[in-house]
Amino acid sequence: MPVTDWDAIIVGTGPAGSVLACRLRPGRRVLLLERAALRDRTARADAAVPRIGDPIGAGKLDCGDVSVGAAASDNREVFAGADVPRIGESLPGAARVLLQRCGAFDRFVAAGHVERGATVSQWERDGPVWFDHLRDPNGPGWHLDRARFDADLRASAVAAGAVLIDDCGALRVTRDGDYWCVDTGRPAAARETQNALHRAPVLVDATGRNAAVARQLGIARRVEDELICLHAYLPPDALDEDRCTRVCADSNGWWYSVRVPSGQRVLAFHLDADDAELRALKALPALLDKARRHAVLADVLPASADKTVHARPAGSAVLDRTALAGAAPGFFAIGDAGLSFDPIASQGIFHALASAESAANAIEWSDGSGDPAAARDAFLAEMTAVHTHYRQRLHDTYAAPATYRQWPFWLRRDLG
Repeated sequence: MPVTDWDAIIVGTGPAGSVLACRLRPGRRVLLLERAALRDRTARADAAVPRIGDPIGAGKLDCGDVSVGAAASDNREVFAGADVPRIGESLPGAARVLLQRCGAFDRFVAAGHVERGATVSQWERDGPVWFDHLRDPNGPGWHLDRARFDADLRASAVAAGAVLIDDCGALRVTRDGDYWCVDTGRPAAARETQNALHRAPVLVDATGRNAAVARQLGIARRVEDELICLHAYLPPDALDEDRCTRVCADSNGWWYSVRVPSGQRVLAFHLDADDAELRALKALPALLDKARRHAVLADVLPASADKTVHARPAGSAVLDRTALAGAAPGFFAIGDAGLSFDPIASQGIFHALASAESAANAIEWSDGSGDPAAARDAFLAEMTAVHTHYRQRLHDTYAAPATYRQWPFWLRRDLG
């Protein structure tokens, strides 16, 4: 079987994987691997990204989400499939520096993501509290067109010189001496431009909450919170001119609503996976009726809507640090693959970019010092510090709504 050598293989081309590829180029040979085709989800934005073997800027690309081997999803029967659109996600102004470092900021600005408005929160008090970003030196940040955001970062990675292979089949990871080997499971004859076996001293899991590569390597993923997010895209309303992010505590969970760049309004409710109300709330009328009990939400919700309510896991999860430290040198898990955040933290996308930057620094240090184990240990120490800080902030946030403190949802999140 033909073998292709790389300096780094990154599995997964969400924000974390694509930004890391941008950072490692042009000084290294970088391979990005995807399993399925993305064209159905991001046709417009991906149309200019070349397929492997095409000249840069000359072709179309079918990309896809990545999983490795036969690793199963964490999703239970109630969860919707992978084609469910992302809910309204935002990026703080501090991400500007990270996007500039990886060379993707100009493309990001050109995409026209919507500037974030104020946040209206009914959390600690009975009445709403307003917060704006006027005093934030980094600026207000943005509400993302998530499909466009992901596609633009992939395009930036390929434009920087990374090679992207999509539709590559089930991936099998092995170790051969100082190299990580990734077998795409397809014979070389299946594609003239695609070798089936790739190897590199650096292997990165950027597969999101699935943590598919890490789990194939036997690294356990500890779910810290069985939080479920029920969400629906409500149709655009010409009378809805509100641009605020609205957050509200409830007896058995918490709400989030905002208008996204498409003009639709996202309504999301976060509750426990074993909550008796979960299945009833998968009917949109029931979800809307529950949300309208809160004035901070009722003001911006339509009278009725006929849309699907989707469900996704949304709780914190982290890979076992001891197992990570014991893995062979050169393996990194970034973004949600290494540490996934409760959405109340509003840090998921920023963490994807920041952990990619940290991994890039560790890989560069490894190249200079010649000690891959020490470089990876430094990266893990940094991620542990991030996790510790996040858990403290999460505790402080969930401890705030005194009105519901004795309800099971809130008692479970007494993290002290």
